[in-house]
Amino acid sequence: MKKEKRNRTKILPEDDPVLSKEQIRLLLNASRTHENHYLWFRMLYSFGLQLSELVSLRVEDLDWSHHKILIHHSQTLNPRNPSIPLSLRRDLWFISQGKQDQDFLFSGRTGKLSPRTVQKMFSKLEEMTGFPISVFRLRRSLASHLIEAGWDLESIQEQLGLSSQKSLKELLGQKPKNAPRKIFPLEEINGSAA
Repeated sequence: MKKEKRNRTKILPEDDPVLSKEQIRLLLNASRTHENHYLWFRMLYSFGLQLSELVSLRVEDLDWSHHKILIHHSQTLNPRNPSIPLSLRRDLWFISQGKQDQDFLFSGRTGKLSPRTVQKMFSKLEEMTGFPISVFRLRRSLASHLIEAGWDLESIQEQLGLSSQKSLKELLGQKPKNAPRKIFPLEEINGSAA
């Protein structure tokens, strides 16, 4: 029996607009109703994680001597080693206590947190706030907010595990700009520039 090829539709940026900082704040407040949801949401947003990366994090991925986290469980993104924000350090330290290095940071019924559990959290947050949420939308929002905060494109690309600036521009929904045409000043003044 032949397997049918799944037709994947590409999410276009205009279909998934950036969440404002105020919307992120409201989502964070809504996620506080559940201790794990609050941490998962902050992890997804802070590091631009994909679901596979979040659920695959292990205790050994936390480097407390340098306050960094190793993110390397993705088929599509580059491994990265970003700094852990101060606002996450305490919670990550507490959740890692009493666990062995090989243990998953976030556990579920079968040992590993299920991506479906995180998707249910998204549904609950959407219901509470009215904002559609997806990993893609959180990653786009983070990239946009980092640009607003003055981060350079190379640092943002590294934070998100993207392989090129072209990938970052696609995530942000920016099309490459055509080089400006050179116009002679006299033609521009006369309005004859074609």
